[in-house]
Amino acid sequence: MNSKIIAEEELFRLIKNAVEGDLSAFEAILKNHQYYAYTVAFRVLTNDDDAKDVVQESFVRIWKHLGSYNKKVKFTTWMYKIVINLCYDKLRARKTENERRETIGDDFVSGLDNPEKQLTNKEQAEIIKHVSNGLPEKQRMVFVLRDLEELTTDEVSQIMDISAESVKTNLSIARKTIRTKLIKWRVTNEL
Repeated sequence: MNSKIIAEEELFRLIKNAVEGDLSAFEAILKNHQYYAYTVAFRVLTNDDDAKDVVQESFVRIWKHLGSYNKKVKFTTWMYKIVINLCYDKLRARKTENERRETIGDDFVSGLDNPEKQLTNKEQAEIIKHVSNGLPEKQRMVFVLRDLEELTTDEVSQIMDISAESVKTNLSIARKTIRTKLIKWRVTNEL
């Protein structure tokens, strides 16, 4: 697993080669970005299997549409938009099926074999799950992308196809709800 995203020039070269059919170039893109895609999906969905499914489908779509990628948009912004849209689909499917998954898988992305990192991810996911539980999908997505992934308001706006003002409003409401839950938890030790 790479912990740093490759340089923009190298990425554009890999994209060009992948579009021309070079599978090793696409594999390099995948290996370099799958962790970031997984992190977003896992934080939104709080379920390991669902997050892995979303990441897999995201990279299938990226492969299919790589030729239409516009260099004027950051690659990660384009990728996150695909991931978030698939997360929306997964959340809608959960609602439709009235399926609420309460456990978080212990198996994380295959490259994460550090037990301390897994424990940290599991604890973090539990906290996020509890404090963001009950937030409407849009608020949860904005919270994850803006506060947890530390994307800019403009990037979140592009990814979610909403205005910057809508990002700010949804984030403000989400933060207030989460703050209230955290205060309650400190007082009662219950979320």
